[in-house]
Amino acid sequence: MSFRDIFGHKNQIEIFQKALSQRRIGHAYLFSGVSAIGKKTLAVEFAKAFNCENTDKLYDSCGNCISCRKIQRGSHPDFFLVAPAGQFIRIDAIREIQEKMKFKPLEATCRVFIIDDADKMNDQAANALLKTLEEPSLSNLLILITSRPYLMPPTIISRCLHVRFNPLRSKMVTQFLIDRMGIDEQKALLLAALSGGSIGRAVELNSEEVITFRAETFKLLAATQNNEPFSLIHFGAFLGQDKKKIKLGLDILNSFFRDTLFFKETGKTQILINQDKSSFVASMAARLSGEQILRNIALVESAGEEIERNSNKSLTLESMAFKLNY
Repeated sequence: MSFRDIFGHKNQIEIFQKALSQRRIGHAYLFSGVSAIGKKTLAVEFAKAFNCENTDKLYDSCGNCISCRKIQRGSHPDFFLVAPAGQFIRIDAIREIQEKMKFKPLEATCRVFIIDDADKMNDQAANALLKTLEEPSLSNLLILITSRPYLMPPTIISRCLHVRFNPLRSKMVTQFLIDRMGIDEQKALLLAALSGGSIGRAVELNSEEVITFRAETFKLLAATQNNEPFSLIHFGAFLGQDKKKIKLGLDILNSFFRDTLFFKETGKTQILINQDKSSFVASMAARLSGEQILRNIALVESAGEEIERNSNKSLTLESMAFKLNY
C-alpha cells in the first residue's frame, strides 16, 4: 500500500507530501479524528514514505524496497507501534521510547514511533512524554493517534503539529465497499450510512451478527409503537452496556428517523437508507409530524453524546426511549 492506494484524506496526504518534498518534517504530529477512519494507516504510510529507499517515487512509498516491507510487517528496527497495555499507556512504555531515542537509527533515515490511542496515557506517562516533546530530536519522529483529543493535556497538543481527519463522505465509503469488497450497492449504502464516515467501521459492520442485530432492533422499535412502558424499558435494556453495541443501535435508529423525515417531505423511497423497511418508514411518517421526527433525531443524537461522556448508559437509554415519539 502507498498514499496512492488510500481512499479519501486528500488534504492530509498533501500535507505529508509537501513536508517530504521540502524535507521539513515536524518532530511530533497529532492525528485526531473518529475511530477507524484511517489515521493509523496514514501514519504507517508516512513512516514508509519518509524512509523509502526507492528515490524514483515522488514523495510516496514504493512498497517493495526492504524498508517499506519491514515497516509494513512491523519488523523494522527503527519503527515502533505503542498501544495501551490494558486500560492505559503507562510510563514504562514512554521510558522505553526515551531510551531508544538516545541512539541513532540503525537502518532508517528517521526512527518513527506511533503511539495509538494516545489519550489513554496515564498522568505519569503524559508528563514523561511532555519532556520528550520539549527536547525534539532530528532523527526521531513521534506520531500520536487519538479519537478523543479533548482528553489529552493541552501542553502535549500544543507541542505537536495537529492533523485533523474528518469523516469521509458516505458516497466515498459506498464506492470503497463496492469497488474493493464487491458488496452490492444497496447493502453498501446501508453500511456507509451506519459507518459515520469510517471505512474501517463499515468493513467491521459487514457481518451476519450486525444484520441480525439490526433486524432485532427494528423488531423492538416496531413493538414500542403501542407506547407500553415495558416495551420501552426493554428497548433500552436490549442495547445493553457495550458502547460499540449502543452506538450501532443508535446509528440504526438515527438512520430510520432520517429516512422517515425524508419520506414525509418527498414521498420517495428510492434513496432511503433502510429500503427494506420502506413500509415501516411510511407508516411512521404518516403518524408523526415533521417536528416530532426532528425531535426524535435530536434525542437519539443527544443520547449518543451523553454515553460518549460516560453518563449512566441504562438511564440514558431508558430516558431516550420514553421521550421518543412513535
